[in-house]
Amino acid sequence: MTDPASDGWPAGKVFEAATQGFTYDDLVLMPGHANFEASEVELTSYVTKNIRLTMPVVSGPSDTVTEAKMATELALAGGLGIIHGNQSIQNQVEMVQAVKRFVSGFILEPKVLSPTHKLADLDKLKAATGIASVPVTENGQLGSKVVGIVTSRDSDLCEDRGEYLSRVMTEKLVTAKEPLAFEEALKVLKRKKVGKLLILDEEDRLVSMVTRSDLKKVRDYPSMSRDLSGKLLVGAAVPANEGQPDWPRASALAEAGANLLYLFGDGVDSQLELIRKLKMEYPAVDILAGPATSVREAKRLVQAGADGIVAGTGCDAGGDPVKAPIAVAVGRGEATMVYEVAFYVTRNYKLPVCAAGVRSSSQALLALSLGASSVMLREPLAGSEEAPGGGQATAPLHHAHSLVNSVATRYGASRAWERQVTVPRAVAAPVTHKSCVKAYLLYFTSGLRNGFQDLGFRNLPELHHGLEKELLRMECRLPYSIQLREACCQAAQQSQHPVVVPYSMSMR
Repeated sequence: MTDPASDGWPAGKVFEAATQGFTYDDLVLMPGHANFEASEVELTSYVTKNIRLTMPVVSGPSDTVTEAKMATELALAGGLGIIHGNQSIQNQVEMVQAVKRFVSGFILEPKVLSPTHKLADLDKLKAATGIASVPVTENGQLGSKVVGIVTSRDSDLCEDRGEYLSRVMTEKLVTAKEPLAFEEALKVLKRKKVGKLLILDEEDRLVSMVTRSDLKKVRDYPSMSRDLSGKLLVGAAVPANEGQPDWPRASALAEAGANLLYLFGDGVDSQLELIRKLKMEYPAVDILAGPATSVREAKRLVQAGADGIVAGTGCDAGGDPVKAPIAVAVGRGEATMVYEVAFYVTRNYKLPVCAAGVRSSSQALLALSLGASSVMLREPLAGSEEAPGGGQATAPLHHAHSLVNSVATRYGASRAWERQVTVPRAVAAPVTHKSCVKAYLLYFTSGLRNGFQDLGFRNLPELHHGLEKELLRMECRLPYSIQLREACCQAAQQSQHPVVVPYSMSMR
């Protein structure tokens, strides 16, 4: 029996009784009892069944948002960046590799020299790769018995560059034996106070290496998203349009080390074909698929082998901006999409759902409260310094003016022309901040933690348990109050950004 002192309604009754779809602005979460501080809230979650994040934030795969720099900063903060596919395969592969190189982790293929090499050979290697410290093995090959290491301290003071490495190398080595977790390797590196830790097998043959630079990065970014080898997590977008599944791009990205591939497109059949092929050829790569605006779409994607689902409109999730407004036009708001897709996917397949179309921490809290495990940000990140164009981009346009985007001449990274285009009322959000993404994410996660505290839940599993057991309550806003809020927001936006005109005002 429901507690008579409970306020509001459980999510099930709200959505079952609705005759139309709800947006995030239509719902209000009822506060709960909080006996803990906001700093105690844990935001750890999953974006796919195998990829765990300390911050439930994924960047949208847009060319105004995510390239290598943005993906790196998000991974360092605990989120995940999905590098856009609106570029050549080679460029996208190089961006993925740049993110993976930022934190070396276990260097599985370190540069190696032999005792008979000379300092001149080391100089050539340094000029070509920038590497100044090199392990020395018996035959100069990886997998051979290690006999020493040459660092810049050994080579810089030697004037004769024809000297053999056997005479200048350090023979007293700090090593560790495999199998060894990356965290354990960092602890050994810190305890021994050395710059390089050589990882050997049972026969003292060199198999990998860990460097001190990674120790500093782990110290400065304790919440970074890393894989088992210690490298940063990174995703990449692969378009899967009807009849044109981009298999060359998907296979190249998987071989480049992408941890996640986001397969999006307007044709579900092509997505299904690409998912099945990828799961057969590259089972270690997680597949995020979508955007799903209905349970039927989500069911097909999951049964094809997807490891996670994106729920929301196509434009915000990287899909076709021309076809994105269709779901909204027939009355399916973002909140309804997220709730119904998450309700089905999480209960029947135990897979996480990522909510697209989120533009603020309050909307992110609502999406997580409706069953999502992570949120996909696009507009809030488009104005940051790490975005393509260095913070020059404004909020991307879609819905009514998506046709303008599709026929416009190929635009530059800054998209300065968008500032002069009339913005639809539904997306006339304030131009996003112009600072580093790290500062914005601190603000964003602070809002999430305070929201969790207000609801009385310490972490995401507790929040989803409250949703399932009807402990989380909500109410619907009256249409008049929604219109009043929109009018106030439009007035504030127009005063701050007079160049941006709401679409409803321009049509008068």
